[in-house]
Amino acid sequence: MEKVSKEQAEAAVQAIKTLKIQAAELAGRIKDAETIVEAYGLEHLGDFTDGRLALDTGIIALKAGTAKPVKEGKPLSTAARAELAAALPPAYVKMACDFGVLFQSQDKAVRQILKARGIEIVRDDKFTVL
Repeated sequence: MEKVSKEQAEAAVQAIKTLKIQAAELAGRIKDAETIVEAYGLEHLGDFTDGRLALDTGIIALKAGTAKPVKEGKPLSTAARAELAAALPPAYVKMACDFGVLFQSQDKAVRQILKARGIEIVRDDKFTVL
């Protein structure tokens, strides 16, 4: 890549800031429109065929969302999820690592286990404009 001048970087930062403002405005408008589409879809749920409802300007598709545990309409806390996982049969629970914690860990035993398996925990850092 060619050397980038300070002026080019300044122009790029300004462009990013301007475009992010425009993107935020558009995201708000999209969210408002999606709220209207969702309300219409709920009102006309019986009119859907194979998970689709055709309109003159497009098709509203009903897509299954991610299954998640809730209690009294609120998502379960990490502790409540762990308690639920302990109560469920093992076939319904899968073990997972917290790679963010592993990345920061200075625990020698953990580092030795990773090293013995030839595994390195890395982060995919990127530059951002504020």
